[in-house]
Amino acid sequence: MEEHESPSPRRPLHVAYVGPVDFPSASADAQRMAGIIHALNGAGDRVSVGSAGRGHALTQDHDIPGTSVTRLAEVPDPSWPKVQRIWRGLTWGAATRAWIQEMDPAPDVILTYGTSLGYLMRLIPLARRRRIPLVIDAVEWYQSSHLPGGRLGPFAAANAVSMRLAAFRADGVIVISRFLEQHFNRNRLPTLRVPPLFTLPRDADSPALRDRPMRLCYVGSPGRKDQQSLRNLVRLPGELALDATQLSIKIVGLSNSAAKTLLGADLADSIDNECVEFLGRLPSGEARRIIAGSHFSVLQRREQRYAQAGFPSKVPESLLLGTPVMANITSDLADFLVDRSNARVVPSAELPSLVRTVSEVLREPYSFDRGSIAREASEKFSPERYAGSIHDFLIRCLAQREASGRS
Repeated sequence: MEEHESPSPRRPLHVAYVGPVDFPSASADAQRMAGIIHALNGAGDRVSVGSAGRGHALTQDHDIPGTSVTRLAEVPDPSWPKVQRIWRGLTWGAATRAWIQEMDPAPDVILTYGTSLGYLMRLIPLARRRRIPLVIDAVEWYQSSHLPGGRLGPFAAANAVSMRLAAFRADGVIVISRFLEQHFNRNRLPTLRVPPLFTLPRDADSPALRDRPMRLCYVGSPGRKDQQSLRNLVRLPGELALDATQLSIKIVGLSNSAAKTLLGADLADSIDNECVEFLGRLPSGEARRIIAGSHFSVLQRREQRYAQAGFPSKVPESLLLGTPVMANITSDLADFLVDRSNARVVPSAELPSLVRTVSEVLREPYSFDRGSIAREASEKFSPERYAGSIHDFLIRCLAQREASGRS
């Protein structure tokens, strides 16, 4: 009888995971990091996080075994003059470089969140000098008009240099979308595509949903990229001539006054409509209850570069809570959203498309299997699903670095 060798055990890695992110926190950036860390932990790797936060963490500490967090105070202090805050946002990364330099022994891999030029300009020479592979976790490609200073500002220039030049000096890239995968593959840079990963608890006592009012929600940290989506949402009751007994729209992450500043004074009456409620910032548990208590979470984004390159974490968060998504298709959402199964796909990012979709939904029975939606999402966006592939990708980057011996 022929004997087969048992597979060799994985080589545990020590990964230094850094970036301009306050970790731990409830931000989408920190949640992305947490998902990757959970996956690495599942593969038996140890992670040292260099958090950009200063002072005490805004949320309770993480609960991921084998993971340590050091707060490096990279983020600007709100009390600093504006010019100093802008300069820090362009040049940060020095404290992170010093922290890694002091590690003895050195980490096996440096994993940096995002493509901040300040971080890359400091970490690339360090990684070359110490022969440590530098891997980027690339999650978006900013629209220049969304950055401080606009298209001709310093942040737009730094973003262009980073995405078109500096990032290609990394040893590999974990990408969040097919768009970014194709971008980095042009220079044959090793890539691994990984969607947002979550381990969200599902509330066992989610409120029962009545047919009316139809409950829609938006939960996030709205900025310019979701301005259009929110403008459509607040105009929806007026377009459909509905009152609060028929339609309820809850928006988390924005207050009523902030909405008038972001969305414009021309929408003041729509913002004050009885169907629309702005709840401001809420603890993550309360925000999840809003999602779980809604018929749909809503998101519309135009097919611009930022929407194709990123992957809205709002989508898996909603699905994990059993709440179907009402959205148009951008990025890789077509791989995960199935119309009338876990979503109502909106044809475009424009208001008439949303009006038609909601009008159709109001005339139909609500027949979504929310338990099935949550179970399927927990499989597709599970850190355990990607643990082996992320670990193996980092091992390949490490092997290539060791073989090349580049300084």
